[in-house]
Amino acid sequence: MHSIIRSRKTVSSTQLFAGENRRGFLVACAGTMLSAKFFEYFPRPEFLAGDRAVGMLVGSLLGDAIGGPLEFANEEKRKGNVVGARQWDDSKVLDDETIASMARDAKLMSYEKVRPGVEAYGQWIAKAPAGTLTDDSRWKIILIRAIRNARAKSQTLSQAHIAESIRDFQPIVGHNPDKEMIRLIEEGLLEYRYAANWILGVRDESKALPLDRLWAGIPNCSGQMMLLPLAIRYAGDPESAYRESYRLNFIDSAGAKDIASMLVAAIASVLGEEADKWTIQRRWETVEETLRTLDPFRLKKVPFAGRPLDKWLTLVDSIVEKSNGKPVVAYRLLETEAKPVYFWDAHFTMIVALTMLKLCKFNPMCSLSMAIDFGHDTDSYAQLIGAFAGAVGGVDAFPEEMRTTVSNRLKDDFGEDVRQWVKLLRSREKNR
Repeated sequence: MHSIIRSRKTVSSTQLFAGENRRGFLVACAGTMLSAKFFEYFPRPEFLAGDRAVGMLVGSLLGDAIGGPLEFANEEKRKGNVVGARQWDDSKVLDDETIASMARDAKLMSYEKVRPGVEAYGQWIAKAPAGTLTDDSRWKIILIRAIRNARAKSQTLSQAHIAESIRDFQPIVGHNPDKEMIRLIEEGLLEYRYAANWILGVRDESKALPLDRLWAGIPNCSGQMMLLPLAIRYAGDPESAYRESYRLNFIDSAGAKDIASMLVAAIASVLGEEADKWTIQRRWETVEETLRTLDPFRLKKVPFAGRPLDKWLTLVDSIVEKSNGKPVVAYRLLETEAKPVYFWDAHFTMIVALTMLKLCKFNPMCSLSMAIDFGHDTDSYAQLIGAFAGAVGGVDAFPEEMRTTVSNRLKDDFGEDVRQWVKLLRSREKNR
């Protein structure tokens, strides 16, 4: 999250995301995040590009690993490692050629030169190799292990199972961490362990503190990091995905819980079997419809306040429209109009991810490259971009070599396997 205190003939997923049918970039109509015109450049096959549940998880891990080395990096460290669009002329537009070039620039990089040490909220390995994951992925591991624990006990997954997973976390189960790793775990999970112990009934204030104290109530993106795998559990059932995410989430404040739950629901809406036969346009339109209309707790009807999420989605439209495909303008608008207090605010993480996807015409690798180029909380923006791109486009939306690298790092550093995650998530019985 933060290291201080993203014709009907069959075509490949790469062609589809890159928009080989060059009809130009048309921004979404005001008031809607997506529009039919926005997709004119897309071919219209029945889009099948590998397992999309695996794609969603691998995409999220890949985004985390791409963004990790440059998370909150200064300009000196960023120089030569990003596209450098902030130095472009205000008039330069993301045309098809530039999008393709930015997609090629997206890469996994070693931490050795830019971030050689270890950080509680970042990499836990000194001179970490390319593909090393951060807290954005560790939170998913925490959720997966909570699900395993609940399954082993034949219990319905609960906040208590997640709290136990936070309390007991270690990189590889059964392998005692060394002294330095223990320090990193304790520091990285300190705030969350106060809340976890509170959930588990501890009232010793040296170990447990009330939930609404967590991060001083700041609506951050913690839930967005942890809960995305639930979309697979509730594939094709966005309302249940929302309700379950909201029920289990004690690491976010109320506003952030709504955003995180809606993101899980939107991803779930395109993971069902029926969606395998949809065009890419229909999948993105379904994501849009879910984000815009699903409202299980009737937040839109709250007197005076309404639903903040609606305001943020409208702001995405506005930024994309005003920037008219110009990265420099989009970056400026994101930092001024989205008004983050912290660059890991819940709304800001979502706004950046959706804006980058739209500016890059939903090319996944360009979107990831642009998120890293934008800067700030790069791994959190990129992990969300990767999750959306993988859910819509499947595992083949990402280069095989990169997928293999991050999957291997997940196995080597944490003893976890993405495909086993999918098997676990798909094998649920009711809420178990």
